[in-house]
Amino acid sequence: MPFYLKYAFTYKISDDSGFSAIVNADKYASFVKRDWHFSDLKLHFTEAMNNETLIIWGTGTEGDWAVKFVEQPSPQHAFREFNKVIRVTMGGLYLTNYEDLTMAAQFEDRKIPAMHRSDLFVPMSNGRYTLTVRQMFDPGGHRAAHAGQVNFEVVVQKAPEATEQKVESIFWCEQ
Repeated sequence: MPFYLKYAFTYKISDDSGFSAIVNADKYASFVKRDWHFSDLKLHFTEAMNNETLIIWGTGTEGDWAVKFVEQPSPQHAFREFNKVIRVTMGGLYLTNYEDLTMAAQFEDRKIPAMHRSDLFVPMSNGRYTLTVRQMFDPGGHRAAHAGQVNFEVVVQKAPEATEQKVESIFWCEQ
């Protein structure tokens, strides 16, 4: 089996709004408008997911998360999970959060990744991938990430070219 990830990575990212995301910064059109509303963002994010440039999900609670990118799922039970196809065009993807996405949505000169998150780069071979995002905890009973605990596991698998997957909203978003 080919190795799609160049390295296995665990990243730390803050989440002050209850959303995390993975983005193809090369192809993602970040700007929406200066005075956007959440409904504008939901539509924009859904279109980006259907264009295979973004994957965004609700975390269920705020916190500081450890996100691990792997080629095979761990044997640990996941609280919930979903699959989504994304395209890699410039040698990798970025992990980001809602705060950075909203700044880029409001200001044309702001891009993803935000400068202070440019180290959250996941090097990967170019191509289409199915990412399985696995939430490894129940957000109803979880207030903070425990040291050494993986909060989200992202399983990376090559997607067949014929795969087409349309979504209608942000994953696990109750708003």
